Amino acid sequence: MSSQDRFIVSFIANGQPDSRVLAADAETLAVGEAEALLKITFGELKDVELSDIQVQKRTRPMEKEHGVPGHFKQP
Repeated sequence: MSSQDRFIVSFIANGQPDSRVLAADAETLAVGEAEALLKITFGELKDVELSDIQVQKRTRPMEKEHGVPGHFKQP
């Protein structure tokens, strides 16, 4: 098992809302740290100005989707 926590980072890039999931070795992730990690992890964001960055810790376990939309899954 990984000791990394996962965070959902929502932001505005080039006027368009977007979000990504980041893993970090910390209990919390500051906005500045999240922005730096986004630019390092996702090459397409390297030279993009990001604004309205929000960080939320992901508490649900990672689910494997298998390409099936959620509304077709059995409870």
